[in-house]
Amino acid sequence: MPSFLTDSLFMLPLLLCSVIVVAVIIHRLVSLRTESVLPKALTNALIEADAETISRHVENDRSTLGRVCQQALTKQHATPVAATSSAETYAREEISKLQAGLTTLEVIITIAPLLGLLGTVSGLVTVFSGLGDSGTQAPSGSGIARGIAEALNTTIAGLVVAVPAVIAHGFFQRKIDRLTTQMERVLHEAIERFYH
Repeated sequence: MPSFLTDSLFMLPLLLCSVIVVAVIIHRLVSLRTESVLPKALTNALIEADAETISRHVENDRSTLGRVCQQALTKQHATPVAATSSAETYAREEISKLQAGLTTLEVIITIAPLLGLLGTVSGLVTVFSGLGDSGTQAPSGSGIARGIAEALNTTIAGLVVAVPAVIAHGFFQRKIDRLTTQMERVLHEAIERFYH
């Protein structure tokens, strides 16, 4: 099999991986905007307002914080402990939604370099198998060098896909951790204010 066919055989999955990485990054950038998770107006109301104002703010808010507050602050739990328990349970579900796509990035971070390496090894096998064929003219030094260069292209492509995925994964994970910590603090203050 010519090395360029082997090359393209592994380049297609790498191309697909790169498209998926771009799609996940765009989706997460949109979904993890601070206003979608912790809108400033709602956060300020939860920290500063009275129970009635909090209820009004929370009622129609579709942000992540708003949905968690609807579970904790509008069901009239008997105690702050019950409200906190309800908020924690629902917050876990919401955090899981915030992390959507990160597992996909983790998989691509793992498989992209492996696909690249597999393409390189396969290309090198093709190049060197031509050297051992009896009855055929041995390729020139430049032909071998060109074949090896083509084979190494898949390794480069695998790394080009994996590196942005690693950066994006780390960025999004830190952002989710930061937003989660802020949401926890705001909810604690809101529950204390709402039930006392």
